[in-house]
Amino acid sequence: MNYFLGFFPSDEARDSIKKTVREVGKCFDGFGIPVRWIEPEMYQMTLLNLGSSMPFYKLLYYKYKLKPFYLRRFKVRFNNVKLGISRKYKELIYLDLLEGGDEMRKTFMELRKIFNLKSESNFVPHLTLGRVSKDLTNQEYSNVCKDLSRVGQSINIKGIEFYVSNLELVKNDDHSYKVLMNLNEVANTKS
Repeated sequence: MNYFLGFFPSDEARDSIKKTVREVGKCFDGFGIPVRWIEPEMYQMTLLNLGSSMPFYKLLYYKYKLKPFYLRRFKVRFNNVKLGISRKYKELIYLDLLEGGDEMRKTFMELRKIFNLKSESNFVPHLTLGRVSKDLTNQEYSNVCKDLSRVGQSINIKGIEFYVSNLELVKNDDHSYKVLMNLNEVANTKS
C-alpha cells in the first residue's frame, strides 16, 4: 500500500496512451523481452509520495497544511516513450513530457516545502507504462532504446495531452486506486 499526491490523465488521453502501448509492446515482443504493463485504469502521474501508511491524524494534518496551497491549471503533453529513467530504474518504460514538466517540478517543490520534506532524489515528471521483467544486457538495452525512438517518431505521442486542474491524495493498493481527498475541496485552485 502506498499514498501519494498526483493526478490521472483524461479518458481521451488514456485511450491514446493505450494505443501507444500496443505499438510500443511490439518492440519488446520482437526481442522476446517480457514486460509487466500497467493497466490503463492505473495510469497516473505522481507528484509526491507520502509513504505506506496514512493514519487519520496524518490525513487531518495534510488537509490543514494544504489549505493555503494554490494549483494553477496547466497542460500535460507527452514527448516520447523511453526506457530507463535512471541507472537505478533501467527497467522502467515511461512517457516523458514535452509540456507540463516545469509546472510539475514547481508544484513538487512547493509541496515539499509545505510538508517540510527533504528528499534527496531527483524528480522526473513522467507517466509509467510498464517495467521490463528481466535484466537487459547492454546490447538489448541499446537495441530496445533505438526501436523505442523509431516507434515513438512513427506514432503521434506529442498529440497526447490533457489539462490538470486538480491534485488528489490517493491510496494505491496493488491493483486499485482510491481517492482519499480531492485538493479542490481543501485548497484554493486558480485557473
